[in-house]
Amino acid sequence: MTLKNALFMPFILFLCFYLSACSQDDKKSMAEPNVTDTEIQAGRMLISDNCSGCHMEMEDHTFSRISQIRKTPEGWDMNIARMMIFHGLEISSEDRKALVKFLSDTQGLAPSETLAHRDVLERKHNIIEQGTDPDLASMCARCHTYARVALQRRDKTEWQNLVHMHLGQWASIEYQMLSRERDWRADALGSVAEKLGQMYPLKTAAWDEWQNTEWKDMSGEWRIVGHEDGRGDFNGTMRITTTGNDTYKVEYDLVSPEGTSVTGMGKSIVHSGYEWRGASELQGQKYREIWAASKDGNSMTGRFFQKDHSERGGNIIAWRKSDTKGIMTIVPSSLKAGVETEITINGVDLSGDVSIEGAKVTVKSATADRVTLTATADGTPEGQVKITVGNDVSTLALYTEVDYLKVTPEYGISRVGGGGGVIPKVHAQFEATGYSVGPDGVQGTQDDINLGSVPVTWSVDNYNEAAAAMDDAKYAGEITSSGTFIPAEAGPNKMRKYSTNNAGDLKVIATYTDGDRNLTAEAHLIATVQRWNNPPIM
Repeated sequence: MTLKNALFMPFILFLCFYLSACSQDDKKSMAEPNVTDTEIQAGRMLISDNCSGCHMEMEDHTFSRISQIRKTPEGWDMNIARMMIFHGLEISSEDRKALVKFLSDTQGLAPSETLAHRDVLERKHNIIEQGTDPDLASMCARCHTYARVALQRRDKTEWQNLVHMHLGQWASIEYQMLSRERDWRADALGSVAEKLGQMYPLKTAAWDEWQNTEWKDMSGEWRIVGHEDGRGDFNGTMRITTTGNDTYKVEYDLVSPEGTSVTGMGKSIVHSGYEWRGASELQGQKYREIWAASKDGNSMTGRFFQKDHSERGGNIIAWRKSDTKGIMTIVPSSLKAGVETEITINGVDLSGDVSIEGAKVTVKSATADRVTLTATADGTPEGQVKITVGNDVSTLALYTEVDYLKVTPEYGISRVGGGGGVIPKVHAQFEATGYSVGPDGVQGTQDDINLGSVPVTWSVDNYNEAAAAMDDAKYAGEITSSGTFIPAEAGPNKMRKYSTNNAGDLKVIATYTDGDRNLTAEAHLIATVQRWNNPPIM
């Protein structure tokens, strides 16, 4: 290289770098924004038309008390409901939906900001929250779930405004919060608001990054698998077709846990680029869906549940068929040594030889979505073993016998209902999971093997002497063969002592039978009274 070329080379490199950067900037500028200027203008007009009577519009086009908050779709909808109930807001259903959509897209939460609290957001029943901040649990979670606090974002000043709102709306709150023992108001406005502003601030890198991430169109052919509590595993496909503005039509073609064909239709809307909210009807049963899409838009996870019984439902995994490949679920998830077992492998683009470590395998049928086989193992090695379809690998539990059971949930709640009233009963769904003690032969150690759901018989009994004295097991309700506890009707019962209602304190008992062996496990169940206020996020 000549001296002239050597001197000129840094300029060439700089020019290439500059042109590349400009090209990237041009690409960014040409990329379609997640929320267009037209949508922003329409959203501001919605707020102005419906909210500006109380919320002042500023010179920078923000609105007092609205623009300083970020929430989930449910959080925003609950806000609107509160404005209607307490402040007389009159708003059309179309405007209400459009406001929730606009606010969720422009002032929502990033996927990472909802991750720790999706159990509550997805309305899972009988969740005991873990890992909550003790100060905030004492201050906020006496009345709400901790998730209700953690699923919103405000700066310190706006958290203080929320305290003032509580004091103004519910004047007795200081007495309810044991204020005689401390200066509750000073705590709430001081150290607690400070901590909330630090832990859950309005502006975060996560939300900035998510707003600059391309939000994906969910249209396409999807593979869906799931587990419905009390029934078992299902699988199938769903065809998603866009209807514009992040709304979709969905066609379902599923195989139920009982092996029957289930078809249906649904519709959905996606908020904040990933929050799928759907309504569907399958074989006459109406369901609701709260799912979250992955960053690349090629998978979704979440929960579906019956419209009138949010406690009855299950979890799903969905993969876009055009952009994914591999094993999704194995049903059943365990194989008992010496027993020929039929196994179904669900996935996307499955192909190649099928094998299970330590087992003889016979393939009965195979498609790109599902492989059905029979397998027999000799029990060596016991534990998690490889199951392979071509180059795709997953695991299966290999065991010799069920050593013990666990009932989930360990602590359940049901609620009386009906009896001429408008509030339906709230069921409690239980499942029994089998375990092997594993190679070390000791229960409760790290090598114990989860064998998945096992067939059991269910019964209930009085939890303690006080429950026996009231004959709770007789009056509180009954449990079905699938582990669904159905509470009794609401209202006073003249047949009971003191003519009390049908509440009760019970233990739920699962019994597993294997030849001459009987294994049992128990859970605690409270059958209690109706909940009159049942918002999407408690």
